[in-house]
Amino acid sequence: MRLLTYSNCPLDDALGSGYVALRYAAGLRARGHAVELRGPADYEPGHGIWRRAIRYRQALGMALSSIGRLLRSEYDVLEFYGGEAWLALFLLARWPGRRFLLVCHSNGLEPHCAEVLRAAAAGESGGRWYQLSLGRLAALGFRYADAILTVAEYDRGYALRQAYVPPDRVLAIENPLPDSFLGLPFEPERGPALGFCGSWIPRKGTALLERDIPRLLRELPGWRFTLVGVGDGFQAAEHFPADVLPRIAVVPHADRETELPALYRSFSILLLPSLYESFGLTAAEAMACGCALVATPVGFAAGLRHGEEAMLLETHSPSLYAAVKALASTPDLRQRIARGGHRRVQTLRWGPAVAAAETAYASWLAELRGRAA
Repeated sequence: MRLLTYSNCPLDDALGSGYVALRYAAGLRARGHAVELRGPADYEPGHGIWRRAIRYRQALGMALSSIGRLLRSEYDVLEFYGGEAWLALFLLARWPGRRFLLVCHSNGLEPHCAEVLRAAAAGESGGRWYQLSLGRLAALGFRYADAILTVAEYDRGYALRQAYVPPDRVLAIENPLPDSFLGLPFEPERGPALGFCGSWIPRKGTALLERDIPRLLRELPGWRFTLVGVGDGFQAAEHFPADVLPRIAVVPHADRETELPALYRSFSILLLPSLYESFGLTAAEAMACGCALVATPVGFAAGLRHGEEAMLLETHSPSLYAAVKALASTPDLRQRIARGGHRRVQTLRWGPAVAAAETAYASWLAELRGRAA
C-alpha cells in the first residue's frame, strides 16, 4: 500500500503523539509499504511565525496539501491524526471516482475530550474564538472518514456511541511502548517516592494534585514528590505551600528512552489523575518500570483492573488522597498492583500493533474498492 499521513502534532519522538505517528510510519515501511509522513512544519501556513488559530491553519493546510498531493500522485490510504483534518475529510470524501481510503488515526477524539471537560467544568479553551468550535468540526470530519483507528477502547466506545462510521470500521489498537521499556525486571522494593509526568494543565488533574499532595506529604514522613516534564517555566512555589517545598523536586524535561525509565524506577507510585486521556503513555511507561499506578479511568487506564493493575479513581471527583494513602501505608497492596501493572503492559509491542493496522487498512481498502466496482 501507499500511504499519505498527516499529523497535527510535531514529528518529535519525545512527544507522545509524534512518537506514535513516527513509529507507525517506520513499522509500515519495514513491512514493505510506502509511507509519506507530514507534520505541521510541512503543511501548516505560517508555521513557526503565527501563534494564533493554529487549529484552523492546520485544517486549511491539511486540506490544501492533501489535495495537491493527490493531483500529482496516487495513494491507497490517506491517514490523518487529529480533528484538524475535518476540512480535508469533508473535501476528499467527495473526490470523483475515489479509490483511496480515508482513515482518522485518532490521537484523541476532540468531541469526547470536550464533553468530558464540560462535565468536569475544566475546559481549557478560555473562550477564544479560534478554539470554540473544533469539537463540532472534528465530529463532522469523523463522519466523512471511511474508518477510525483509536488508541484505546475508551475512545473507541465513544466513536461507536456517536455512530461516526459503521461499527466494523472502528478499531482500537493500544499504543505500544519502546523496546527499552519492555522486559525490565520487576523490582518490588522502592523508596518512598511519588511521581507525576506530563504537562501542567487542568486536563491532567493538576487542581487535584495541588489539593491533595500537601496533605499527603505532611502525613507521610519521608515521602517525596517529583514532577517530570512540566516545562522550564514551572515553579513549584506557585502551586504548593512553603512547608512541603523541600520534599518536591522538579524535572522540567526528560528523554523518553534514556532519562525517563530511571526516573520511573525511582518512584513507588505514579499519579495520573487526568480528566481526559486518549491513551496516556505515561501510565503504561510507568507500569513497565514497576510503578503502582493511581489514575482516573480514562484512556488506557479505563481498561485496567482496579486493585489488581492500578488504583482507579472516580472520573470527575476522585479522592487521590485516599488511594495514595492506602498504597503508601500498605506495601503488599502497592507491590501487588505494581506487579499486575508490570505484567499487563508487556503485550504493548510494536510488531503486533503495526500488523493489526496493516490488516485493517488492507481489509477496509478492499471493501471500499469493492463497493466502488
